[in-house]
Amino acid sequence: MRSFPLRVLILGGGLFGLAGNAPVHSGPAIVPYQCGDGRIANVVYDSGNDYVHASARVTLDGRTIDMKAAPTLYGVRYRSEAAPGATALAWSLRGEEGVLSEAPTDMSYVSAEHELARCTRVRVGAADDGATAAHR
Repeated sequence: MRSFPLRVLILGGGLFGLAGNAPVHSGPAIVPYQCGDGRIANVVYDSGNDYVHASARVTLDGRTIDMKAAPTLYGVRYRSEAAPGATALAWSLRGEEGVLSEAPTDMSYVSAEHELARCTRVRVGAADDGATAAHR
């Protein structure tokens, strides 16, 4: 059996490494979502069974947004901290659908929000369309 050296790199809180030429990812899975406008959102969920520590890292259009669990009426919701002069963002889940929206207040989920992307989870084994194959 041939062994390969393992090089480890920490990027954005995730542990990544290379074993030979094959990338290795250790930690929570990256969950791909296909958005209605063709974009791909990649989401990493962490501590999902503990609301106090649950978080999501949403990457869309080359931008990564760190979010913490937030109150919601239905489904699951994560919300970012707003930088000065900026609006917080929210990632809301209902079943297989995720919605990224502007969330001006902690309670904005009970009123209209400005939707930025509506996406559906890509399941492994689903029909390939080229974009999803690159994210498996």
